[in-house]
Amino acid sequence: MPTNARAGAAPNRRGRLRPVLVLLLAAACNREKEQALPIETAAVVRRTIVSEATASGQVEPINVIEVKSKSSGQITVMPVETGSMVNPGDLLIQLDPRDVEQQLSQAVADSVAAAAKLSVSVAQKSRNDKMYADKIITAQEYESSQLDYANSVAAMIRSRSAVDIAKQRVEEARVVAPVAGTIIEKPVSLGQVIASATNSASGGTILLKMANLSRVRVRALFNETDIGAVVPGQPATVTVDAFPDRPFGGTVEKIEPSAVVQSSVTMFPVLVTLDNREGLLKPGMNGEVTVLVERREDVLAVPNDAVRQTREAAATAKLVGLDPDSVTAAVQEQMRALGGGNGGMPNGNGGRGGSGLVSRGDVDLTLVAGQDQGGRQGGRQGGFQMPEVTDAQCQKVRDAFAKAPSAQTTLQGLRGRMQGGEIDQQRMRAISDSIYKALDIDAMVARACQARDRQAAGGDRSGRAGSGPDAAGAAMTSTTGNTGGRRGGRRGGGSNAAALLAGMDVPVSQASPRRQAARPALVYVVSGTSFVPRVIRAGMSDLDYTEVVSGLQEGEQVLLMTALAMQASRDSALARMRGRTGGGMPGMTGGAPGGGGPGGGGGRGRG
Repeated sequence: MPTNARAGAAPNRRGRLRPVLVLLLAAACNREKEQALPIETAAVVRRTIVSEATASGQVEPINVIEVKSKSSGQITVMPVETGSMVNPGDLLIQLDPRDVEQQLSQAVADSVAAAAKLSVSVAQKSRNDKMYADKIITAQEYESSQLDYANSVAAMIRSRSAVDIAKQRVEEARVVAPVAGTIIEKPVSLGQVIASATNSASGGTILLKMANLSRVRVRALFNETDIGAVVPGQPATVTVDAFPDRPFGGTVEKIEPSAVVQSSVTMFPVLVTLDNREGLLKPGMNGEVTVLVERREDVLAVPNDAVRQTREAAATAKLVGLDPDSVTAAVQEQMRALGGGNGGMPNGNGGRGGSGLVSRGDVDLTLVAGQDQGGRQGGRQGGFQMPEVTDAQCQKVRDAFAKAPSAQTTLQGLRGRMQGGEIDQQRMRAISDSIYKALDIDAMVARACQARDRQAAGGDRSGRAGSGPDAAGAAMTSTTGNTGGRRGGRRGGGSNAAALLAGMDVPVSQASPRRQAARPALVYVVSGTSFVPRVIRAGMSDLDYTEVVSGLQEGEQVLLMTALAMQASRDSALARMRGRTGGGMPGMTGGAPGGGGPGGGGGRGRG
């Protein structure tokens, strides 16, 4: 009987385990389906890319006036309230005038008495003058009459001054608006006794605070990483919580020179001026400030998910299913073709002369000299990266200067003015860009054409600064010293390169967004059924897209890396989990008799 019972128990146990195995197999199939994420691609398209810097701030009046009274006394009339609009001369506060009016009456009475006394002194002086001339009175009596007359004149002057002061005090008891504006604060009330602003040691009582709210400003705290892209004169947009669907346009007025540290974060106050003639913006409103840093119209762009740094070549190759060593070698070769040596690659040193720096202007300080030889000399000579230009573009530049010889003369004199200390590097760049804009030609294209012309004429071997129409452009590709430019490359571009690191601090009248430097980046281009790594020059970026300066054509398909990166991260997490559970399913106990990996809870060998 026990034997039959055990014999019947084994099929029952197998029957109970069969549904469990089915569930485990179904879960495994579901995991395989989840891991098989589709590979997403996107086309290279033309679009507008806008770079913006944002910060939060508060609306505040530009100029706040504290209204005080030169007189002291009790407030008897106060016709204004907070929010009242007033014009110059409107009554704000009337103090009790009885004391000052009585003082005025006394001063007037004293003035009348002084006038009478002066009239008597004048008549007496006239008689004494005649009597003294006839030798009827003595000299002492005559001098006494003269002194009495002088005292009467002085008394009359004092009485007139007292009357004027009393009248002024009567007027001061009536406090009027000094300028047009809005009452924004009223710390006193009717019936309160106030102290004089001139006679009180405390400085007097503040009666009202008023400001002209037709123009207001927002004080926003920008992060230290964004403040380098903000310059006075840039357009800004302010959105307040009270009007979320209505943006207010403004202009960056100034950047405060002193930083503010909040929660160990360094920020700089930026003042944005707004037109508020409609009166919708109130002091104290919270708003979001967006400053337009740069805008590029109709440029080639790819999604940010497709762009990776060149040093990530090996890691991204595994995601795509390519050989990491082959991809790294291909990227290094493309970087050398761009004149950057091994810069940006793992274990790369950026070339012998490469600084790896990026200027705050519109070029990056990597090595591009010797591009006519495929970039093989990029590590030996210094220079600046320029866009690739065509003969038609350069002919357009030459035609533009031929029509405006005065512009060419101005550009030729810029370098001498900078060397003479008349202007600095930033001012020289601002003037140069404004001239190019007036000629309707792109500044970078013009400088690239001038550099190409100098190279064709052998200017690169002379070691002298270029003599083209744009001295600033010549400084980009020339080197300094007496060694014909060979040492300049090893020093990373010489003093001219160092000068451009100062940035673009343009005055308000010529302020313009600072152009972001082009940088090397890595994308994977769809080629048939596989992907090919390609190094491109990436420009500015927004939250979604990155500008393509060179390296891609419109319509090409690029691989989006985010989904693959997420899949690789999930696979790595699953592998770590399986390692902790000894290769079994998480949460399962049991196993082969006496088996079970670490944490697996191996079976005890029963049955």
